[in-house]
Amino acid sequence: MRRSAESGAPATRHDVRVERLPAMDVLEARWRALETRSRASFFLSWCWIGTWLATLCPRARARLLTVSEDGQPIALGIVVEQRRGFALGLKHVRLHEMGDRTLDSITIEFNGLLSVAGREHDALAACIAHFEAHERHWLTFYLPGIDMDDIPLEQIRSPRLRLQMSRRPTPYVDLAGLRHDGSDYVVAVPGSRTRAHLRRTARRLVDAFGPLACAVAMGTRERLAFFDALVSLHQAHWDEDAGEKGAFGDPRIVAFHRALIQASSPDAGVHLMRLEAGDAVVGYLYHLVWRGTAYFYQAGIDYRRVGRTGSPGLLLVATAINEFLGNGFDRYELMAGQAEYKRSLAMAEGSMAWLSIDRVGWRARIVDLYRRRRGQDALP
Repeated sequence: MRRSAESGAPATRHDVRVERLPAMDVLEARWRALETRSRASFFLSWCWIGTWLATLCPRARARLLTVSEDGQPIALGIVVEQRRGFALGLKHVRLHEMGDRTLDSITIEFNGLLSVAGREHDALAACIAHFEAHERHWLTFYLPGIDMDDIPLEQIRSPRLRLQMSRRPTPYVDLAGLRHDGSDYVVAVPGSRTRAHLRRTARRLVDAFGPLACAVAMGTRERLAFFDALVSLHQAHWDEDAGEKGAFGDPRIVAFHRALIQASSPDAGVHLMRLEAGDAVVGYLYHLVWRGTAYFYQAGIDYRRVGRTGSPGLLLVATAINEFLGNGFDRYELMAGQAEYKRSLAMAEGSMAWLSIDRVGWRARIVDLYRRRRGQDALP
């Protein structure tokens, strides 16, 4: 008998359904009811998912995936279907993503099924088993940005499936641990070289412009104003220095974020802060806050004015970490990636995977060749 990887008890038979999306108010009620029983990240909250569905996701290609146990839902997800020519009409299915490089640049992380706490492994394994056995017309199932701890690798292995994966570190700061120890973040965490950069940058900013001060946007109107200023600084830096669009180069992405701000509440959703030196704006930071965790999302820095002071971006993030520590947050996520500044500011790191599950066969072998060329790992 198959057993649950989490409890060791005999696994319950799960009912998995993939169907058209219900009306938004019906879906919202179901999602929020399950959200209260989950330990999901902000990226699986209705605030994020509902905004994504309303502004970016093509509803005609989206399906609601429900995993039930004894007639009660234990997990929900939105899968988006996509057909590719090289797959001869077979579908590619993505979890909370669309397969559009521009629209997917909002970059979902800490993804997965919205699951009852403690049932994440069983729910995802049941979902994949359902696709393997009952959803015949698909070639690849993409699961982007899932914490490695939430992937039940042993439960989902099958001779009929091929798993492909790329991994990225997820640096973070354990704010609860620092608070328990009575430690100051800047003194306890960054190395001596990073601390020197922070002190030097702060001193130069104060000498050039005046004392440092941090402001947090309050209310929707002020958040939108901070966001617009952040976008302007972020885009100016990318357009001028990198010749690229930056994170907010497409108006649809900007519309998504403005809608996300409007859907946010004071304690859940978009959090925007500004660091000033005298009357000069150093920059803005965009965070997502949820259940005691702050996720660093984007930044806009006035490099024209303060770029010669040293490391204003590093100082901006370190200041934010100290602010969240003082405001009772438990964790600061620097998000997936290997940027040096993330590791220099982090206490530890987890691991996140971009996973694709391919049907074994000649079509999958074509996908394998493509994956290898992109440096992804095949799981043995």
